[in-house]
This record gives sequence, C-alpha cells and structure tokens, in this order.
Amino acid sequence: MYEAFFNLNTLPFENTPDPRFFFGSEEHREALAAIEYTIRMRKGYVCVTGPVGTGKTTVSRTMISRCSDSARIVPILHGHEDGKQLLRQILRAVEVTYHLNDDHAILLEKVFTFLHEQYAAGEPVVLLVDEAHAMSDSALQELCMLSNYDTNRAKLVQVVLVGQPELLHRLHEPQMAALKQRISMVKALRPMTIQETAAYIGHRIRMASIDPQHLQVRFPGKALEAIFNLTHGVPRLVNYVCDNAMLLASVKKEREITPAMVQTVAADLSLSLVHNDFVSSTSDAPRLALAGNM
Repeated sequence: MYEAFFNLNTLPFENTPDPRFFFGSEEHREALAAIEYTIRMRKGYVCVTGPVGTGKTTVSRTMISRCSDSARIVPILHGHEDGKQLLRQILRAVEVTYHLNDDHAILLEKVFTFLHEQYAAGEPVVLLVDEAHAMSDSALQELCMLSNYDTNRAKLVQVVLVGQPELLHRLHEPQMAALKQRISMVKALRPMTIQETAAYIGHRIRMASIDPQHLQVRFPGKALEAIFNLTHGVPRLVNYVCDNAMLLASVKKEREITPAMVQTVAADLSLSLVHNDFVSSTSDAPRLALAGNM
C-alpha cells in the first residue's frame, strides 16, 4: 500500500523466506556456509537451530537457491508418526511410485534405488527437513538409517535438519545417539544485535527500493533503538514493526520513522508481551547511539 509513497518496487518487510532479502548476519552467514559445505563436500548431516522467527526458513530457502545447481534438494515436512510415513513422503516428493501395501523394506529399497541413480547421474540428493524438532523419534531414526546405504567412497544422501532449540535436546537423548554421531556440523541462530538489526532494516529497504542510492524513508537512531528494544532483534518481529511503521508514516505523509510511530505500532501489535525466549542470553544491553541515516 505504501510502495509508491516510498518509491519501492516491493514491500520490504514481508514475512516470507525470500532469498532476495537474505541478510547475512555473522550467525546466518555461518549457518549458510555450514549447509553449503556439507552439501558440496558431501559430508552427510548438518543441523541448524534457532528460536521462532530467527530466520531458519530464510536460510534454508537461500541454500536451495545456491545449491540447486549441484544437488536435488527435497523438502521434507514434519509430523510423521513413523519411518514408513517418512519414506512414503520422500518417494512422493521425488515422484517415485509405490503401493500402499508396500512394507518398510520395499519402501527403503525404492528410496535407495533412487538415491543411487541420482548419485550416478551427478545430482546427489539433499533432504531438507524443516521443523525437525517436531518429528517423531521413529522418523528421525529413519533419517539416520539412510546413511547405512552410503558407498565406500561417497555419501548418497545429505540431510539438513532445521528446527527449534529443543531439537538439540532431543539429539542428546540416548535413543538418538546414532543420529547425533552422524551430524558433522551444528549451527545455532540467535536474535540479531542492535547493530545487525539496524543493518538488516537498511538492507531490506535498499533491496526493495527503486533507487537504492536515494532512499525515501529514514529510520533515525532513536527509532532503531526503539525497534530493537521491542523486538530483541528477532527478524520476524522486526519485520512486523517496520512494515506497520512504514504504513503509518505513509498515512501521515512523513518519510521519517519516529520512536512515537514505533510505540504506536508496538501497542497495536501487543509487542510488550514478547516472550523473553527471544532475548539472546549472550547479548549485552544496547549501548550504541546509531546515526540517523542508513
């Protein structure tokens, strides 16, 4: 609604995992690099965790856009009650026919045949498991079993586990020991610092602007501090606040976002109720007086 007023090609703060808007904070860059390294070097399993709204899905989608030239990436949904359901979803996702009465061994053989064919064709398979913390023990253990089909020289399948922090707790349970041992890298995403939050906002506005060199909206330092204090640097919450603040500013025909606008938006969104889990346990209280420009 406010694109024309702020000279934008698109809305800059949509809560969709669009790789065009990927912002490389230090932790997000490390997570993406870990995934890419695991896939391209065929290391097997990698795990990325983070609280709700910290950008896990955006990292995953960015990985798809960067790695799809060298691998067949297969998104896997959570919620499987057992290993057979997981195998069936894999086969559906790669369009391999199976029958409802196929037992576990037959399903596993069909998956293995597909993995081997893809490897021979130079397009190895990557299973991208989002919300992995919500998978059943049986489904997670089935993922582990897929590595049993690796050849002497290479791993036929790479697995990217993406989930909330409780995934790490589950991996430390005794029944998950075999899966834990197969994970070559673990990266944890946390909310952004105040400096990263300011850079994130500027990045998204520039990406959405028709003329990135002459931005038509400003977030002065006090407004940026107010946004950080309310959202604790959680990207999803930052998007909500900035989107609504820009809408309010456009209605007022103003090109500068003020702390008062941020507080108005926060009251409308009830952001005072944001859970403390969003606060990084390692971050200090903000001390930076940000400049008034981007």
